[in-house]
Amino acid sequence: MISYFSRFPFVRILLGWMIGILLSGGFYWPLLALPCLFFPSRLLQSIGISALLIVFAMAWTSYLKPVIRPLPTDGFVFRVEGAVESKPKTWSVLARCLGVRSSESWLVRPALFRLYLSKQIGRPKEGNLYLVKQLIKPFAAPLFPFEKDWRDYYAAKGIGGTAYISADRIRLLEKGVEDIAFFDTARAFFVKILERVFEPGRDRDVAEAMLLGVKTKIDFETLSTYSALGAIHILSVSGLHVGLLYLGLSLLFGFLLKLRPAGPWLFFGLMLALLWCYAGISGFSLPVLRSAWMFSVILFAKTFLRRQESLNTLAFSAFVLLFIHPASLFDPGFQLSYLAVWGLIAFQQRWVKLISFRGWMRWPLTKIWELTCVALAAQVFTWPLIVYYFHQLPHPLSFLFLNPFLILFSSVALFLGFVTLSVGAFLPEWAFQPLAFLLSGSFQVLHGIMFAWVERVTSVIPFLHLARLELILYFASIAIVVWAPRQWKGLAFLWVILVLVPTDPVRPSAFLSQYKGEAIWIKTRGSSSIASLPVSLEPAWIQSHLSPLWANTGVKDTLIRRWPSSRNVQWRHQGMKFVYVREPTEARGQEHLILGKEIKYRDSDWLESWSGATWYFLKKPSPYWMGVLKPYLPNKYYFLEECPAIRL
Repeated sequence: MISYFSRFPFVRILLGWMIGILLSGGFYWPLLALPCLFFPSRLLQSIGISALLIVFAMAWTSYLKPVIRPLPTDGFVFRVEGAVESKPKTWSVLARCLGVRSSESWLVRPALFRLYLSKQIGRPKEGNLYLVKQLIKPFAAPLFPFEKDWRDYYAAKGIGGTAYISADRIRLLEKGVEDIAFFDTARAFFVKILERVFEPGRDRDVAEAMLLGVKTKIDFETLSTYSALGAIHILSVSGLHVGLLYLGLSLLFGFLLKLRPAGPWLFFGLMLALLWCYAGISGFSLPVLRSAWMFSVILFAKTFLRRQESLNTLAFSAFVLLFIHPASLFDPGFQLSYLAVWGLIAFQQRWVKLISFRGWMRWPLTKIWELTCVALAAQVFTWPLIVYYFHQLPHPLSFLFLNPFLILFSSVALFLGFVTLSVGAFLPEWAFQPLAFLLSGSFQVLHGIMFAWVERVTSVIPFLHLARLELILYFASIAIVVWAPRQWKGLAFLWVILVLVPTDPVRPSAFLSQYKGEAIWIKTRGSSSIASLPVSLEPAWIQSHLSPLWANTGVKDTLIRRWPSSRNVQWRHQGMKFVYVREPTEARGQEHLILGKEIKYRDSDWLESWSGATWYFLKKPSPYWMGVLKPYLPNKYYFLEECPAIRL
C-alpha cells in the first residue's frame, strides 16, 4: 500500500477535497500532475492521487453549484421545505418555488427563496403548498464596507431572494404530509415538562434553547452576555449538547457491547436512533446535523473497529458533509465546529499532562485544570476565525478564569436537563419536584455567575481585526510548531510575529446611510468614531452593520449620539455643510440636503433654493411626487434606501 493511505488517510483526502472546492470554477491546472500516478516513486504517486482528487472536487463542486434564476415579479407557487422558524412577528420558511406567473401564463421555474410570512396566516407546515402574489426581492447589498455579504451567503445555498408575505397576499392550495409531526409533538411535550420546572423568564427561555433548540424567546441582553463571554455555543444545540448526550447514552447502554454477537449491533442501532431523534426534536439545524453525523461516525468506529484514530474519524465526517454540500466549507459554523474538535484532539490531552497535582485538593484541582485545557484547546484554532468573522474576543480574564466554570455549570445543567426530559413525565410529583429544584438551581447558579461577572469585569474586547493573510500565517505557524521537523519550528515564531504586528488600516472619513427612513451618519478620525443614529436603532443592527467597519478601520473608541426627535440638524464635514431636514427651510449655503421621511411635498417651492445642493432622500417618494419634484431636482440626488452607504 502506498504511503498516501497510511495512518490518517482521510486527513489527506479531506485536504485535497477542500483545495478542490476552493479552486472550483477556475482552470483545471492540477491535471498537469496526473502523470505522476504512473511513476514508481511513492511521493509522486501521492501527488498524482491528490491531483486526481482535487480535479474531481472541482468538477463536483461546479456541478452542484446552484443557479440563481430570475426572481418572480408577480405571482408564484411554493412548497414549504424544512423546519419552520418562529420569529417575533413572522414565520421564517424556506420556500421551494414550483412555478411563476409571467404574462398571464405559468412557467415551471424551480428556485429557492427565504420568505417571512405574517403570523396572521397561522403556523405553516412542511410540505404545505401556497399561491402567492408578491414581488421577490434580491437580498440587500452590504450597507457598509467589510460587512457580511448575505447575497453571496444565500447564493451559495441556492437561495435567490426574499420577501415579507402579508396575510392578504397568500392562499393555501394544499396541505402537506406532516412527515415530521412526531418531532413537533415530541418538542411540544418536552416544552411542557420544562414549563413545570421553570417560572416564565430568562431561565426557562435559555433552557428551551439549550435542550430543545427553541431560541426565539431569548432577549437581546442574554444573547449579548453569552456572546461576550464566548459561550454563545451553549445556547444553540451543537457539539457540546450532542456530545454530552452521546456520553450519557454510552454509559447507560455500554453493557450491550459485551453481549456478543448481537450486543454491539443493538448498541449501535439504539444509540444511532436516539441521537438522530434528538436531532429531529431540536429542529434539524445545521449545527446539530453536523454534530449528529460526527458522533454517528465516532459511534460506528467505537462499536465495530478495534483501532481508531480520532483525527481520521473527524476528517471522514467532514469529508462526507463536504461531499454532499461543498458550500459548507465557507460556513463559519462548519469551520468553527470542526476546528474546535480538532483543537481538542490535538492539544487537550497534551496540556493536561503538563501539570499534576498532589494532596487532598488533587481531585478538584485536576478537574478544573482539565476543564481549563478543554477551553484553551478548543480556542487554539477558533479564536482567529472569531476575530475574522465577528471582530471581537472574550476578555482574557473571562476566558481564563470564567470559561472553565461556565463549561462545568452548563454541563451540569445540560445533564440534569436531559435526565428531567427523559424521566420527568413518568415521575410522581413528590419525586419530580426535587429534580426540578436541582435543574432550576443549576440555571440560577449559571446565570448568577455570568451576569455578576459581566457587571464587574469588561467581558469583551471589541473592534478587533485580522486580515485573511494573517489568518493563513497563523494556521501555517501552528502546523509548523506541531507537525513540522524541529529545524523548521523557528520559522513559525517569525510568522507569529508577522501576524501580531499591527497593520495600517484604511480610515474612511464619513458615511451617510439610512435606517427605516431616518439618517445614519458615521464619522471616523484616527482611532475614534462618532455615530449619529436614530433613537429606534437596535443594538443588534449596530453590531451587525457598524462593528465590522469600526474593526477594520482601526477604531477603538466610539461615541454614539441620537438625533433629536423632530427639529432640523446641521453640521460641517471637511469644509462641506450638511443639513438633515425634517421641516421645510430655505438654503443658507449648505451643500448637502438630507430629506427626512417627515417631509411633505405638497408645497415644494422652498426646495427651489436647494437646486445647487446634493440631495439625499431617506425615503423614496412615489412616482407621482417625483413628478412634482422634477422641476426642483438638482444634478445629483440619491435614494439612500436603494444604495449602500455613501462615502463622503
